[in-house]
Amino acid sequence: MVLPLLQALYDPNRELAWKPSQYESALKDIELFSLSSQVYHLMKSKEIDQMPDFFVDRLREKHTKGLHQNLLMKHKEQESITKFESEGLHVIPLKGVHFAERYFGHFAARVCSDIDLLVPVSQLDRSIACIEEIGYDFEIIKDHHARLHNKEGLMIELHWTLDKQHWSDLHIEPFWRDAEALKNYRSVKQLSDLHTFYFICLHGARHQMDSMRYVLDIVQMIHHCGDRLDYKKLMEQAVIDKTNKRIQAALSIVYQQFPHLHEWKPLPFSVIETHWSYDVIRDAKLGIRTKNYFLYKFFFKHLIFDTIRHQMKSLRRAY
Repeated sequence: MVLPLLQALYDPNRELAWKPSQYESALKDIELFSLSSQVYHLMKSKEIDQMPDFFVDRLREKHTKGLHQNLLMKHKEQESITKFESEGLHVIPLKGVHFAERYFGHFAARVCSDIDLLVPVSQLDRSIACIEEIGYDFEIIKDHHARLHNKEGLMIELHWTLDKQHWSDLHIEPFWRDAEALKNYRSVKQLSDLHTFYFICLHGARHQMDSMRYVLDIVQMIHHCGDRLDYKKLMEQAVIDKTNKRIQAALSIVYQQFPHLHEWKPLPFSVIETHWSYDVIRDAKLGIRTKNYFLYKFFFKHLIFDTIRHQMKSLRRAY
């Protein structure tokens, strides 16, 4: 289990006195959840050096592979946003290398496999044509994004909103209004810290928090941004957008796994029961489904929505 290690990396009051076999077990889970780069950079940033050599060497090896992949992703993301800039089209990079660099401190601190861009719905057709001009083929428009890929299989998704249609009443205008111009660009912007956090919580909840990657993204942003994250404003927008239950669920899971956050940055609500646990999502990755797994899935399938109208739409989703 890697959770005690992650807790120790974020909570200075926790100590880790592990045997070599426990580090071996943690490595398996780190690779199961694709966390090698995040853990490696967290260890380096906190100058933790008492880990066994075999553990550090394995993380370094995985990190190096991820660095090569993210170098390509960084180049491809740069190519796409530069094209948008030249065409005078508005665009906001989501997640990916931009997120890793901004919140983890290095473009290779979080391995990514595709590129997600937010574009205005009024410019969707022009945005698709823009990406086609740099060698991508249009594949499909689905839910809340258009998908394109190149001959190497690299995917670019053009989102015009940040939630699946009919799952909420999300208002995209505040995200654009509060976005900041990215350095050296006029048409390329980045979400504010608060809206990035909102999106990251919503994204994790949409994927049912089924990986520690989603948990780690959220706790990293909380530690990195601190007081720049105004929970009162966050929850006010979530109530308006009808995403309140999902934001609460994502944050409840994170705070249950990292209890030091309750003192460091208290929640403005009581944690809710989601039936999520580390063992449940780990077992699910290994193909093991217990009773608790189905309780957790039932919650995220039927009980995660703010209104009956949105809940009814969820009935079409498969377990």
